[in-house]
Amino acid sequence: MKRKSGKIKRASRRRPINVLASAITIFSLYFGLASIFWSIRANYVLASYLIFFALICDMFDGTVARITNSTSEFGKELDSLCDLVSFGVAPAVLIYHAYWQEYESRIPGAIGRTGSVMAIIFVICAALRLARYNVFQSATRDSFTGLPSPAAGGAIAAFVLFANFYDLHVAFYVLGPLTLMLAYLMVSTIRYPKDRLKKVFIVTPANAFRLLVFAAIMVAVFHYAITHDPAIVLFPLFMTYVMFGIGEEVLVRLKVRRSIGREPVQVSVASVAAGSSGALPPGAEPGSGSNNDDRL
Repeated sequence: MKRKSGKIKRASRRRPINVLASAITIFSLYFGLASIFWSIRANYVLASYLIFFALICDMFDGTVARITNSTSEFGKELDSLCDLVSFGVAPAVLIYHAYWQEYESRIPGAIGRTGSVMAIIFVICAALRLARYNVFQSATRDSFTGLPSPAAGGAIAAFVLFANFYDLHVAFYVLGPLTLMLAYLMVSTIRYPKDRLKKVFIVTPANAFRLLVFAAIMVAVFHYAITHDPAIVLFPLFMTYVMFGIGEEVLVRLKVRRSIGREPVQVSVASVAAGSSGALPPGAEPGSGSNNDDRL
């Protein structure tokens, strides 16, 4: 009996591993490594697109695991390790080689060496964000706490494509603040939608018609942009997601401040009404001191 119970315990500890989902995760790691190699070779456009391929694989591996109901600790840890390479290290190498290394040769002194500092900060914040997610937030289905690292890495790659398409030479003034902002958002407490996005598309018929009209316009704009170059669409799309979390956080804080500001007004009105009628406020007892002396 003891041998059988020991076998049962060992069998219960070993959860099945989804080979298909893990294989897709490994492909995500491959695309991240390939992006690093092409960044070193100064092919920044291909390096950026490889990060997007890694992002697509990262989206599918979790979907496959949920559909087959075979999520495991092994898959979660493998996904985090691959994400650190594909959306932490690969974008950091892209930042350094695509722009900052060029400015190091042009700008003397400490300013020209900030490229490596920005890349290091980005990788460290991505690692902290992934570790926090695994320990505290992996079971949360409603939203992410902090900007997801795939979104941050995708925003960097999208900016590289956007600047390359329009031949913009604003990397030192735009990419630096953008990198710091994305790094901060990854370790912040700002919430970004996760499964809540499903509720956005289930609305009343009147609002649904407006949403469909807006979607038709966006399809036309997307078609026009995609026929020219995907870089026109990708960077605004990623920045829309980045700014959505910030905007929602600002609205929530404004609502909280308004509710806090209204509470003292309601209490004072109630106390004035109670004083004029001679009645005591709820919970007050005669002789408890709820008179004019308390308001001094």
